[in-house]
Amino acid sequence: MISANCLSTLESDCESSACRWRCAIEVIDELLSEHSLITGTEADDLLDLRWTLVQADDAEATLRLFCTVRRRMEQRHYLAFFRIRRWLENHMMAAVVLRPGGDEKLVSLKLDHYCVEALRRSSLCFALQTGGVIDRPRLRFCFRQKASRQGVTRQTEVSTKQLV
Repeated sequence: MISANCLSTLESDCESSACRWRCAIEVIDELLSEHSLITGTEADDLLDLRWTLVQADDAEATLRLFCTVRRRMEQRHYLAFFRIRRWLENHMMAAVVLRPGGDEKLVSLKLDHYCVEALRRSSLCFALQTGGVIDRPRLRFCFRQKASRQGVTRQTEVSTKQLV
């Protein structure tokens, strides 16, 4: 069952403070329960995506897998992927360092592209809007830090010098 908070994303952006941690997993479970609407390969990919979300330890791999599954399935399951996309935007960020020795800036993700490299470029461009000199920039995707919510706790890889 999808939570009321997830359903509210139709009307407004889902806020990470109100969004349930398991929301994307519940959407994936709902897709997996529709046996006649997904292929075996799609089921395997959804299970892999579900696993990476539960583990929450490799944001880049999670985004790569999401982009792959999204390209294959979004046209037939738009609402489900809308919900997963909003959830990911609320729970992931890009950590950008514009130059060696510079401060790390966290920027929000906007998943309006279908490949990780395009998301990386978009996030870097967004970080550049905040100003600064660019020299050998570095960008990594990470999960947002969060405390226990809905009985689920998780450690985060984010340690930042500056929060944008």
